[in-house]
Amino acid sequence: MRPYIDCHNHIGRTINRVPPVGQNTAMCLARFAETNIYSAISMPTAVGSPITRGVEDIRDQNEVIARACKDFPDQFPIGLALIEPRFGKRGLEETDKAISELGLVGIVGHPPVREDSIPFVEVAATRQGLCNLHLWDGLMGEIAQMFPDTQFIVHASTYATENFSQLDNIWFEVVQYPDGRDSKWDFNSLANKVNKERIIFGADLPYYDYRFLQKIIEESDCSDDLKDRIAYRNIIALIQHYSPNWKLPEEPVKAPRLYTSKELWSHNPQLPDRLTVYA
Repeated sequence: MRPYIDCHNHIGRTINRVPPVGQNTAMCLARFAETNIYSAISMPTAVGSPITRGVEDIRDQNEVIARACKDFPDQFPIGLALIEPRFGKRGLEETDKAISELGLVGIVGHPPVREDSIPFVEVAATRQGLCNLHLWDGLMGEIAQMFPDTQFIVHASTYATENFSQLDNIWFEVVQYPDGRDSKWDFNSLANKVNKERIIFGADLPYYDYRFLQKIIEESDCSDDLKDRIAYRNIIALIQHYSPNWKLPEEPVKAPRLYTSKELWSHNPQLPDRLTVYA
């Protein structure tokens, strides 16, 4: 299998999801070792409600990502800070610290992301940061135009590809499905709609068993050049924009621990691509 670089990797645990899911750094690396993922842009999970310690819970999540980037710079060359608009000015201050003091290069927001997230984007934009807002509606287009020097990772949905193709600060993420479980990826059509140099692969751990998506990419009728672009080539430029000295590792990381298949890939029986592992 060709190398893969993941633009959408979460480390941490959910709180209010049923069933809860999560992965620590060691488990993440073990999954990468099994699936030819060489590196990833990493970010916290959606912590959810209740957040018992307020901003401190957000800080802890961001510190986990910062440590992963520090300890494994080849595998986690850049990371994003979790934002929580519910905390207002304190949340903004925490985002600023995560970028200026922890070395994270931008932000990640989780649904529902609305206008109250714009001040957090501004914090990232002051450093020409990277944003993954889990947003792909009209508001996403407005925000991308509001901050033209900020880079955004956006799910390559039909709406996004039809409405954002002219925005040169958007990277289109191939993740899970284009428009829900009944939709299928057409990579040739996608490359005709948007700049083929800005299509990138997203695994979305620990929620999704991305091996399904890797199989779809590998068996696609698109060219090997386009498969390589999606899998790893395109995202190299994005990572090096924030970490100029980073280079693609020569091989995948070695698993720090040998897990059983059940420990790594247990899934929902009704939804076999949905992971249920909590570590």
